[in-house]
Amino acid sequence: MRLIDDARICLIFFTRLPVTWPEDLPRERITRAFQAAPIAGLVTGLIGALTYGLAMWLFNGSVHLAATLAVASQVLTTGAFHEDGFADFFDGVGGGKTISERLAIMRDSRIGTFGGVALLLAIILKIFLVAEISIAWQAGLCLIISGTLARTALVHVMALLKPATDDGISASAGQPTATEATTATVLGGIISGVCVVLAFQLSLIGPAVGAVIGTILGAGAIALTARKHLGGQTGDALGATAVAAELGALAGIVALMPALGF
Repeated sequence: MRLIDDARICLIFFTRLPVTWPEDLPRERITRAFQAAPIAGLVTGLIGALTYGLAMWLFNGSVHLAATLAVASQVLTTGAFHEDGFADFFDGVGGGKTISERLAIMRDSRIGTFGGVALLLAIILKIFLVAEISIAWQAGLCLIISGTLARTALVHVMALLKPATDDGISASAGQPTATEATTATVLGGIISGVCVVLAFQLSLIGPAVGAVIGTILGAGAIALTARKHLGGQTGDALGATAVAAELGALAGIVALMPALGF
């Protein structure tokens, strides 16, 4: 089944999980597989959710410790793939004066001040956002929601913005078509929608709207910055998109939870 194969490719591309493919993957096959990117978000979110629940049980309901371990488990699952891009993106945008300078800085494997500070703040913010959802099963479902929506947004940024360079991860992966981006949206919507219903039952409208708006704002901010300062998207910009969209989704959920009595 194509969707299963696409999910396998996305797990190979986006995570460090022991998923293999029997042969070399051509560029066009990788590009077509990105319609299943939300499944990679689902898996990463699920690992974070299980870690959160286990940590809450082991450490007597310490939400901040549980949230820290949950975020750490997700970073280990992806090999800090998106976080590395997030840091490089802010180093390039913050430190370069021209497009060529910014791209050169982003290719440097070392992390500078802009990237280090941005990544530190992003990780702290994610931990505190997760900790705000103190009920373990709700927090776990929100990790799945945010992870799924973030990877869905990533596919749309890939489809809407041309690669800024002719080499690199983004250029080699290619651009998904509108059909593939739509498929990712449907798949991401189904996964996150089910999780929203399970987490918030009849009071789901607020958190659902918050998650969607937050995802769009987070991904949109990175996409607009990449278009203006880089001339398109890069692998680092896509990593930054995933991190920013995930933070936006969690922030949107948390922002509307008090009004709903959670």
